[in-house]
Amino acid sequence: MDKSDIPRKKKFNIPRPDSNVSTSHKWTVIVTLLSFILSVFFSFLTSVAMKSLTVFFAFILLLVIIAVNIIFDMVGTAVQSAEEKPFHSLAARRVAGARESISVIRHAPQLANMCCDVIGDIAGIISGATTALIVAELVQMFQLKGMLPSLILTGLVGALTIGGKAMSKGISMQNGNYIVFIVGRLMYFFKHISLRRKKK
Repeated sequence: MDKSDIPRKKKFNIPRPDSNVSTSHKWTVIVTLLSFILSVFFSFLTSVAMKSLTVFFAFILLLVIIAVNIIFDMVGTAVQSAEEKPFHSLAARRVAGARESISVIRHAPQLANMCCDVIGDIAGIISGATTALIVAELVQMFQLKGMLPSLILTGLVGALTIGGKAMSKGISMQNGNYIVFIVGRLMYFFKHISLRRKKK
């Protein structure tokens, strides 16, 4: 059989999408160190705070931590799914928050990493520590025995976190531009507050 008769494998060149997203290897080093520092700090802060809280307020704190985790995961997903083009016309009309929204999209990898990974992991660590302290208090208060209280509460926290993130993924992917615009408006608002304070 002649070699010319053998069909050659076609090479497919998959083009990269047009994007203004910036990437940085320095960010990897910075975010690793930042994650370590924040994890240690918030874990220590949580353990200290829990000693002065009742079980009821500890549960409230736990729910707030779970909510923060879900919200930031939603923002991180929205940043990755948002499109830059619609904000150019808004920026041309000088709509407040439009330029900030473009900046958010252009720094999508860093912001998504910060929201989904850094804050998500730190929230997970804090919620785990809070859960352990709540279980210890409940065991002491009601003289409970065995691993069942710990398993139930840990499972409940995991279910709420994962279920909340699963629900938020669809919402953030369908409304990515709107969520990014909210973030842009908040950035615009805080930027102008800081500028006013400097002028004073």
